[in-house]
Amino acid sequence: MRTTIRALVLLCAPLIAGAQTPHTITLRLDNDAFNFWMMPWDRPDGEYTSGVHITYDGIGPAGWSKRFWPVQSLCVRGSTECISASAEIGQDIYTPMLRTSDPLPGEDARPNAGWLFISQSARALRQARSDEITLTLGVTGPPSLARFTQRLAHSAAPEFNRPTDWSRQIGFEPGVMARYQQRRRVLSIPGLFEVLPTVTATVGNVNTSAEVGVQSRIGWHLRHPWLPESSTASTELAIVAGVSGAAIARDLFLDGNTFRPSPRVGHKPFVGTGELGLQVRHKVFTLAYRAYSSSRAYDAGPAWHPWSSMIGSVTFDR
Repeated sequence: MRTTIRALVLLCAPLIAGAQTPHTITLRLDNDAFNFWMMPWDRPDGEYTSGVHITYDGIGPAGWSKRFWPVQSLCVRGSTECISASAEIGQDIYTPMLRTSDPLPGEDARPNAGWLFISQSARALRQARSDEITLTLGVTGPPSLARFTQRLAHSAAPEFNRPTDWSRQIGFEPGVMARYQQRRRVLSIPGLFEVLPTVTATVGNVNTSAEVGVQSRIGWHLRHPWLPESSTASTELAIVAGVSGAAIARDLFLDGNTFRPSPRVGHKPFVGTGELGLQVRHKVFTLAYRAYSSSRAYDAGPAWHPWSSMIGSVTFDR
């Protein structure tokens, strides 16, 4: 009898404590205009030049994910093992590097490309491991609205932006991708330091690749990297650094459309990326800045391309 009562108390504890599922809305802006260590007129304005991503995390388990993680509970504050899901809408823009005095790219320059997409991710989370599967649908070409978005953004500060010419761009193509990512927490000094290796595999007509990397975080009052904390009272300050390497089999934005002739320059089989950033979390608010640099992606591309992210999010319980 005592055993039964104890089991019931443990099962009901989250309800008694008012445990709720945290929901997070995140806005991420990627742009080489955010390379603040460079003078405005020296910032690249090319390659991966802009990205806008809006994510809603905490939507409950995706129906298709039940075959992968059928029996786990939803994430609530203080969970040590749970499942979660998120939805994202975004747009990415790729352009050739141009001179301020010449709007026409060279013959060996990459084509313009846009990618407008929606995605859904399902995650199984544990103390030392995170598994995530993401399904993405999107479009390239004029329906991606990349030309419109870039011209609208450039009109805000024309003196610092290169001229644009979208006469040579990747054509319309529906895109489908499936991605699996696993992250580990292999070394941790609670609240102060942790090391997070990552492996990722992506398959689709837009991108097919495999990637390995490692990220480290050092700071003050570090929260768990993926599980929801039971308390958000302390302010977190973190410095983030990482490196990764990708083996690429296909990149539509460099290799061109799959089933029709289009501009193409081919891709390098291996690309490396480094990152360095700062993150602050206070109660339900998060602000972060990340600077990235990627190695040459195609033969005529720059040896290194720097770009940066500005990220803001708010978390609420329901």
